[in-house]
Amino acid sequence: MISTPDNLVEAHLLLETAISNCKIRHIEKSLADQLVRRNALQLQYSRLQVEKAKSKLAAAELHVGQVQMVVRRSGYSPDSGEFCITPVLRSF
Repeated sequence: MISTPDNLVEAHLLLETAISNCKIRHIEKSLADQLVRRNALQLQYSRLQVEKAKSKLAAAELHVGQVQMVVRRSGYSPDSGEFCITPVLRSF
């Protein structure tokens, strides 16, 4: 509840305080908007990093397959060691 000012000075201070509070809310909204924008840009960047990692993983898996083929052609069994197997990851 807003108290009724008793004189012109109180009225002026009450109004200026309300205006100042309004300006603070505008600044808070602007900050929130910038945080949302920053987070959206970070998400976009992270998605690009995921795509790069997928591409590198595909190349690594292809290389493992090529090495397995070379080892088999050489007469050795590739089943005797560990190979790169894509783990199952949960998506959030």
